[in-house]
Amino acid sequence: MKSLVVLSLVGLVVLAMSGEANAERADCDGGKKPEDSDFTHFFKNLGCKVKQGAEDVAEAAKPYADKISDGAKDLGQSVAHQYDVLKHKLSDEGSTTPRGAVPYDAPTEKVPLAPIAPSPPPAL
Repeated sequence: MKSLVVLSLVGLVVLAMSGEANAERADCDGGKKPEDSDFTHFFKNLGCKVKQGAEDVAEAAKPYADKISDGAKDLGQSVAHQYDVLKHKLSDEGSTTPRGAVPYDAPTEKVPLAPIAPSPPPAL
């Protein structure tokens, strides 16, 4: 599960960077521009290397991500199928058994009620 989340994040990063690929590709392909300082050139170069590394990781992880997604789909379908089978089995069993009161076949005895006491005598 964690690997799926990581791969999703890597994929989002790659997709986000692909929109800016043309502008950054010119920066990555070219050398140091005269107007850039060493500090700026270092970070542009580092950004290009990180981007290229992320693209390589995403490309290498794609078969694994596809395999994981296919396995998750198969698992989800099998769980849904088993749920449907169990649901129909329980609903079929429920329709054959009578619903309502369970008949009580044991003998019953009549028990006389205790006599009601006379009203208390008036207070003296």
